[in-house]
Amino acid sequence: MAQIYEYTGVVEEVGAVQTFGSGFTKRDCIIGNDVDSTSKYPNPVKFTFKKDNCSLLDGVAKGQRAKVRFAIDGRRWDGPKGTQYFVDLTALKIEVLNADGSSTEPVPAPAEPDFPADAGDVDDMPF
Repeated sequence: MAQIYEYTGVVEEVGAVQTFGSGFTKRDCIIGNDVDSTSKYPNPVKFTFKKDNCSLLDGVAKGQRAKVRFAIDGRRWDGPKGTQYFVDLTALKIEVLNADGSSTEPVPAPAEPDFPADAGDVDDMPF
């Protein structure tokens, strides 16, 4: 099982969907330093959304603050120039944040308790 990580920052770029001959699709998103970062050196990071996850970027725009959940994927390729290693940060979820760091995703409504129909009347309580 892959370790899951989170990264929070500001969206610098949302790429177009890329489709390859095999039907595989991917879409890249560049996330830069967070708004409260005091670093003088920018640290843009590319996250790759694969297959069905490409659509997660449909409502995301440059300049928005976001939190990305991702896994680190690595693979080895033995080619004509020798062995090469590749690393991808595979995004699993993106959440657009408000300026204060709170989520813009709606909070789910609390579930109604599921009492049986014959649970009894309130007057049947022993106390």
